[in-house]
Amino acid sequence: MLVCLRVGEVSAQVDAQPLDGRVRPIPKRSGPWENDVLVYRTGAGTKVEQLARFPRAGVSTLARLQDGRVVAAHQQFPENNRADFDKVAVRFSSDEGRNWTEPQVIHLEGLPTGMRFPFDPTLVPLPDGRVRLYFTSLKGQRFEQNRPAIYSAISSNCIDFIFEPGVRLGIEGRPVIDCAAVLHHGVLHLFSPDNGNALNPDAPQAERSERAREGTAYYATSNDGLNFTRQPDVQMGGGRRWLGNVQSDGQLIRFFGTGNRGVWMGTSTNGQSWAADETFRAPGADPGAVKLKDGGWLISGTGPRRDSSQQNGVMGGEPRSPIILALDANGDGIIDPREIENAPALLRKFDRDGDGRLTPDELRPATMERDRAPAAVPRGIREPGAK
Repeated sequence: MLVCLRVGEVSAQVDAQPLDGRVRPIPKRSGPWENDVLVYRTGAGTKVEQLARFPRAGVSTLARLQDGRVVAAHQQFPENNRADFDKVAVRFSSDEGRNWTEPQVIHLEGLPTGMRFPFDPTLVPLPDGRVRLYFTSLKGQRFEQNRPAIYSAISSNCIDFIFEPGVRLGIEGRPVIDCAAVLHHGVLHLFSPDNGNALNPDAPQAERSERAREGTAYYATSNDGLNFTRQPDVQMGGGRRWLGNVQSDGQLIRFFGTGNRGVWMGTSTNGQSWAADETFRAPGADPGAVKLKDGGWLISGTGPRRDSSQQNGVMGGEPRSPIILALDANGDGIIDPREIENAPALLRKFDRDGDGRLTPDELRPATMERDRAPAAVPRGIREPGAK
């Protein structure tokens, strides 16, 4: 059976664990299993240092536990382990994100029969030391059977979770996917990007009765983390999407989202009114974020496709056009409106002879011998040990 989702949003088809319990082969087609989660730190200015890489993973979130450790949760797609494929796994770091434990798939007790295993995880540490997991799921294995909504589970060790009955945020006739949540001044704030009202969010735009509203997110609040009241939708322009994580330092709420040029950060005092931090720059898509002890930020984001052929401009055995590689500035596999807006300047760079025209030779996909694309690391990131 297929569940439609994207690494960090809704698009690629992911082979879901079948309800009949039979073991199915790991898909060979393109999908989110071709990406890695890149973990890096960013401080003052634009300096970015890559610290770690989670292979064949996506949709990451970060949180700091009461004992000082940082925990990362993400969707994982191991190459030779069907049982753990497309499951939420956690890793722990005791040195501010430089080294991590091996991924461990969470155990979830009490998930109702017929519900899909969680995806798109968000972790929220609670004052009593427990951690609440907010996640997307649905009753059934396909969006055509039931629109997805946000659910939750609770844990004392961030590995063994107990399902909490009921829907945390669901909207009639609309899929609610990819939430971000934070506890701020005793109130739980939850955000989820607007994906339109299609029965299947992966359907062609022409088949949708209502398209997703750009820069818009559903917003809800709760005093107990379980019963949410929907508030007016929040807005952020400039090609910014509410696809990421949210953090609180006790004074400001900070949202780290996916933008046309990588990760954007916005700040708010109340969760409703937001201002973009134009000084913040970080690469990647669908980020997780946590404050480091030295004042910097630890960011986890989905990077470009990971296989060596992608690094040479080839995807899934087929050459990728160098134009597509160039236009996709944030490496998320989509040419979004801002990237389209910047296309004329980028296209001129392919006019090697300066005659104002692009010839077939100038448009030819990259190969191993010529026109190699750069390695699949988002711009601005330094690999560990690089100078």
